[in-house]
Amino acid sequence: MTHRRLLLPGWSYRVPTDTLLAALLAVPLIATPSRPAVADTPAITTATPASAHTAVEAKALAERAVAHIRAVGRDQAFADFSRPDGGFVDGDLYVFCQDASGVVVAHGGNPQLVGRNMAGVRGPDGRLANVEINQLGLTQGSGWLEFRWPNPATKRIELKAAYVLKVDEHTVCGSGYYKGIPP
Repeated sequence: MTHRRLLLPGWSYRVPTDTLLAALLAVPLIATPSRPAVADTPAITTATPASAHTAVEAKALAERAVAHIRAVGRDQAFADFSRPDGGFVDGDLYVFCQDASGVVVAHGGNPQLVGRNMAGVRGPDGRLANVEINQLGLTQGSGWLEFRWPNPATKRIELKAAYVLKVDEHTVCGSGYYKGIPP
């Protein structure tokens, strides 16, 4: 089992990676073997369930979310994104937003993450997906990123492709779809 050092102001301890991710995301996980980074993982083709979402849907939802922020303001938009009935959650397709430091400001898949700094949370492949999300959005303005993340619908770690957009100099939002490929 892989362990990571958890650093919080004034204290530090080692926590099993899967345990840390499960605790922060409130998703039960089964221990998973180490895998190479997504970029090193060969493409795998699998049948997808009928309810699976697509890249087109994820990108459209992210773009609609940024337009919603501009229309109603940050506070109202972030509240809408984090509510199941806010118009921005469709099963495992949802909007997430975070500030430049990695603090979640909206999350339709798990509203309990709002207010938490996720910058130091490593996925099962050891990557800092939230840091990569910020780097992509804040430096390039928009783009796609693949990483492994808990699927709120299946409660399993799966490969996720997220479309990320820069909202302003300090905030990014995105939406992604799960490819149904376990680690």
